[in-house]
Amino acid sequence: MEKSAPELAAGAIRQKPEAPFRESARAVDLTAAEIIVSVGRGIKEKENIGVVEELAKALGAEMAASRPICDNGWLPMERQVGSSGQTVAPKVYVAVGISGAIQHLVGMKGSKTIVAINKDANAPIFEVADYGIVGDLFEVVPALVEEVKRVRG
Repeated sequence: MEKSAPELAAGAIRQKPEAPFRESARAVDLTAAEIIVSVGRGIKEKENIGVVEELAKALGAEMAASRPICDNGWLPMERQVGSSGQTVAPKVYVAVGISGAIQHLVGMKGSKTIVAINKDANAPIFEVADYGIVGDLFEVVPALVEEVKRVRG
């Protein structure tokens, strides 16, 4: 029996190891949420989403988004509300920087109380909102977070 130690260059190996198997994360069921804070294009860029996430945390709410936010990969698709996302009916739906396109309204119209925050006083979202705040979300949301934290202690 003859022993041999073949020389094998790493570049000659065509098979690459695959990533270890990981079970996929459970999808978010926004339909079970009592409070939803949803963000839209008014947030301007991905780095600003934290502003709205602070409000969701303060309220004990689930975070959701309009389609453009999910299409851009700023939040996972499972957090999309609208005709091509989830249809929700929480006790409170806070729409932050969402204009109110019909496709989004279809997904949240069953909400018991709708609060809209948008700098455009003529945004369609105000037609369905129970409470509307016309203002810059970058000023309004941090003030709301502080007030919620103060009230909740």
